[in-house]
Amino acid sequence: MIALQRLHAARTKDQLVDALWDLRDSAYDSPEVWSQFNAEAFFQGLASEMDQVPADDSDRISALAIAQALWKALDPGRTLRRP
Repeated sequence: MIALQRLHAARTKDQLVDALWDLRDSAYDSPEVWSQFNAEAFFQGLASEMDQVPADDSDRISALAIAQALWKALDPGRTLRRP
């Protein structure tokens, strides 16, 4: 999904915001793709990703952590790879 790939690639606030708008558009344009979205899996994935953030970075949530959580919520077997 291109919107998740853009979220994965986001490195700035503007890129992150643009990617989130793309995800919103995707949910509107392709609700069948998002019908599998599971809030419990999203929050579990986000918590799991945040548990792995090094202590030095614990005051920030990266775009990659959010992308990983979204990706896992759509399909728990998927993971995004760091470039």
